[in-house]
Amino acid sequence: MAIDIFQVGAQLGAPASKVSNVRYDNSGQQAVARESSQTGRIIQAGVEQVREQIIRTDVLQANNEYVKRTNDLRMQLMQKKEKGALDIVGEYEAGERKIRSELMAQSPQSVKYGKGAMLFDYSTQQTDNANRRVLGQYRAQQFEAWQNTTFANSINSSVQKAVLSPNDPAVIADVQKEIDYAINSRYGTYGRERLDLEYRKWTGVLGQALIDRSYANGDINTAEAYVEKYGPYMDPGVTSAYAKNVYARKQEERLFNMGQNLYATFGEDEGAARDYIFGDNFKTEVDGKAIVKAASADIGNNYGENTCTISINRWLRSAGAKEGNTWAPTNMEDAKDNGVFFTQRNQLRNGDIVYWDWEDNDDSDHVGVYDASTGKVIQSGTHGVAALDLDHYKVLGFAHPISDAPTLEDRQKAWNNYVQQKNINDAIKANQQNMIIKNIEQRLWDNFKTGIIDSQDMRNMVFSASGGDADVERTLLKFGDDLIGIQTKAAAAVSNSGIYKSIKDAITNSTVTPAEAVSLINQNATVLGEADRSRLLAFARNQDPRNKDVDKQLATMINEALSDPVERGEAQIYLDNAIEDKTDPQKRYDDGYGVLYGTKDKPGILKNKAIFKNYNSKQREWGSLKSSLSPKLYPYIDAYQIQNGNNIDLGQAKTIFESINPNDKYQISALQYATVYNSPMDIQELNKQIAAMAVRDGVDAAPHLLEMPQQNETAVQQNESAPWFSDWGASERTGLAAMNFSDAIESIKQRHLAALRGEINEEW
Repeated sequence: MAIDIFQVGAQLGAPASKVSNVRYDNSGQQAVARESSQTGRIIQAGVEQVREQIIRTDVLQANNEYVKRTNDLRMQLMQKKEKGALDIVGEYEAGERKIRSELMAQSPQSVKYGKGAMLFDYSTQQTDNANRRVLGQYRAQQFEAWQNTTFANSINSSVQKAVLSPNDPAVIADVQKEIDYAINSRYGTYGRERLDLEYRKWTGVLGQALIDRSYANGDINTAEAYVEKYGPYMDPGVTSAYAKNVYARKQEERLFNMGQNLYATFGEDEGAARDYIFGDNFKTEVDGKAIVKAASADIGNNYGENTCTISINRWLRSAGAKEGNTWAPTNMEDAKDNGVFFTQRNQLRNGDIVYWDWEDNDDSDHVGVYDASTGKVIQSGTHGVAALDLDHYKVLGFAHPISDAPTLEDRQKAWNNYVQQKNINDAIKANQQNMIIKNIEQRLWDNFKTGIIDSQDMRNMVFSASGGDADVERTLLKFGDDLIGIQTKAAAAVSNSGIYKSIKDAITNSTVTPAEAVSLINQNATVLGEADRSRLLAFARNQDPRNKDVDKQLATMINEALSDPVERGEAQIYLDNAIEDKTDPQKRYDDGYGVLYGTKDKPGILKNKAIFKNYNSKQREWGSLKSSLSPKLYPYIDAYQIQNGNNIDLGQAKTIFESINPNDKYQISALQYATVYNSPMDIQELNKQIAAMAVRDGVDAAPHLLEMPQQNETAVQQNESAPWFSDWGASERTGLAAMNFSDAIESIKQRHLAALRGEINEEW
């Protein structure tokens, strides 16, 4: 029972009241002794009670800390996943012992010994058991997840091996064995039913991957074979979708080839091609006897498991009948849709197709060809091609073979393919690039929307349509790359932004070194333009952060040597242009130092300020000249400036570019030639290229040739150094000298044309 210490304290006055009368015997002393003894017992009981409450409070406090720390430990350990969680129970036990030991060391004596220690052990046992139970369950879950991940990785690795060699039966067989082994290792203890389930599931995954790759490779026959082989292991809806896609693709190719054959046969003669394709030139009757003959010749051959429809298609094709879908259930659906399916046996004819249900699931899963002479069905099964009784399996129905002759719809599609091919060729001949690009891009987009992409077919289409035109090929291959991930150098963009991005990506991904990047940038300087070229050079330099320190050091040298802000700016511009190609920090510093303070061969700009003042003056003059010309000429002006470096002849540049008509394609083409081949960009060389291109096209070059200004007294002096001029006879030269300038120019033009036509036997 609980003891109220205040009640006990109140009783301490009792003995005094009881001995208020003095007596001469010792009864009073005895009474006091009795009361004192009672008081002592009461006080002792209160002390024990207080001690027990202290123990319980200390134990409760220690237990709370234990619960918190072990729960934290449990939550921490449960962050580990899969294989990392396999040892968490042992880690918990070690951690729990450490926590308990630390708490014992920190706790008061009341918890360490006696009743307190017993209470602490009892109170923590429930928490410990709960944590162990939760961690054990979590460990089991993560172990299962680890097994699943390991299993899936093994399967995926095997499937990828098969995908790399979709046409190698030995590789496929090895992969199937690897998959079987992985399944047995993972699910060997789960029972036969689970093993069969997993085998079907992962064999279906293998089949689906092989079909995808074969289709993407353009190998439709292999894709078709895999549909039939692995179809039973895949979801029926998935198998049906694949079968329909493959069949549709085969029919599309058939009609495309028909259109191509029309063009190959009749060329541009549309009338003859139309008369043929829409005329009575195709056999419409099916020879059932020929089908049976082809099937009978195959008896005894073994083409493997799941080859029934492929074998039937081979027999149908040899007799001029139309092939059916390679997936038996879809094949029967197509027969119903085409109106050739029937169930009455009295309608059976030689060569008809028989649909069987050997799994007894009311679905066609085996087919054969009816032989009217024997009443048997020739089929290709696991045990080879053989003749079986008509009722060997449950019969679902029959179908009459369809003629391979094109239907009206087929003829229209084949005709469309012919017309399309003709239009493509006409467009190429007429150089109608936009028409080609739009046409092929639409076809590529239509193919892309099917979800199954054939990159090789796209390439064939592009190269066939381009007629060797590089611009068309680049545009279409880039479009195809965006759709189906084709990555080739032939698809690289030729636009400023395309090349800029390609080079920047190469620098970012470290595909090229900074030095190699500079080479790439300079090779494409004309297309990039000066602004983007400078940005890329800076980007290449900044790949090494030490270059920033080098630039700071060089800038400090300029600032310390020059007090005039304008001079500082001009010196900095000169320095930047002089070392912009230097990506190696040490080389950049050494060359920059030489520019500033000079070398043994050349004074530095800090000692000879006229160097950078003259350079920057020319740069400003050049910019002024450029701004006065057509923007269409900017790429070629930039190329001219790069070719000449700091030795810019502004007068000559002005003469050349003010002579150019930016809308004259021959003059612009000549500039392009000079840029690409880095040939001299002067009027004589440009006229040479203009005349060559004009004669090539059968065009009079005279209206396109550039006027050569009379820098000296006569056109003779202007052209004396030209190779084609120097071998003229003295009389001809004298005659030219006597002419006025415009007549001399015209004579020189005619001389150009005569040489190009072969009328004058001379070399340029």
